[in-house]
Amino acid sequence: MSAALEFRAVRKRARIHDPRREFALTEIESEVRYDPLTGDSARICHFAYPKRALPDLSALAEGTRNGCPFCPDAVERVTPRYPAELLPEGRMRRGEALLVPNLFPYDDVSAIVSMSRAHFLAMDAMPAAIVGDALKLARDFIVAATPTLGAREAYGIVTWNYMPPSGASQVHPHMQVIVTDTPGNQLRRDLEAEARYLSERGRSYPAALLEAERGGARWLGEADGVAWWVPYCPTGMLGDVQAMFVEQATITRCDDATLDAFARGLCRMLEAYAHMGLWSFNLTLLPDAQAERSGRHRLTARLLPRFYLHPQLHNSDTAYLQLLLGEKFAMLYPEQHAAELRALHETVAAR
Repeated sequence: MSAALEFRAVRKRARIHDPRREFALTEIESEVRYDPLTGDSARICHFAYPKRALPDLSALAEGTRNGCPFCPDAVERVTPRYPAELLPEGRMRRGEALLVPNLFPYDDVSAIVSMSRAHFLAMDAMPAAIVGDALKLARDFIVAATPTLGAREAYGIVTWNYMPPSGASQVHPHMQVIVTDTPGNQLRRDLEAEARYLSERGRSYPAALLEAERGGARWLGEADGVAWWVPYCPTGMLGDVQAMFVEQATITRCDDATLDAFARGLCRMLEAYAHMGLWSFNLTLLPDAQAERSGRHRLTARLLPRFYLHPQLHNSDTAYLQLLLGEKFAMLYPEQHAAELRALHETVAAR
């Protein structure tokens, strides 16, 4: 059977008497795209979202400094420690990063990485070294914590919610790490679909996807074993970015150089989004099971900008379509999004 991927889309046309055109009968197009792996649908519609300047976040940063549990004057006193059988020192450190147990755990093993001593790090000036150290600390913790699951399948998942629109409860930059046998519905479905693809076609889906995207309209670039592009089916209303670790299936198989390369690429993407006036995001690294050796998967990351639709109303960019119907929804085409990101990368590099 052919390993070629199908990038399927269906155009939709709504007919209305449009008051913007003196009530002339008008057709307005939208599109439904289907994920080439799972077949899940995503809608792309024509919503207006005016460009905005990056807001001044200094008042928000200063207003949340007092009482922050991750700032240096409080973190040792107010954060918990792990039992000695898991971590002999109770916590883990690397550079400015400090890993502690999550006081409100999501799973049997749930940790927080306070990434820096600074209470606030701006998206357009995110230090790659800070991000790299946090990722390496998360990797090392997953290695240490995996044996606690015994014979159960273990997934080491790293996430980062940055600033309030993303759902972050603290301004101080921090990542979350879980080691779990319950990887979440979307990752579970993706891994099952990748296993079927490998079994039926004799080739891994990540290899086929990378081949299909490389150099195309959604492609952003590749460096030091990490490839970047805009997914065919967008996840967020303003699009998102996907990274693939070309050789590794889990973060625990990544050496320091690979994680540093990912951190540099990520920080370039964050700077580009900041130039669009965006100031919040979700990031998740999606691994295979720790013990899986079939080759069905490669470690991927999804970077999703988050925002308030209206600056006064603070209404969310997530509503019934995503939450209740399980339907992804975007306001711009991925190819358009990729072109804008490429142009911003060139502008930043030229400075």
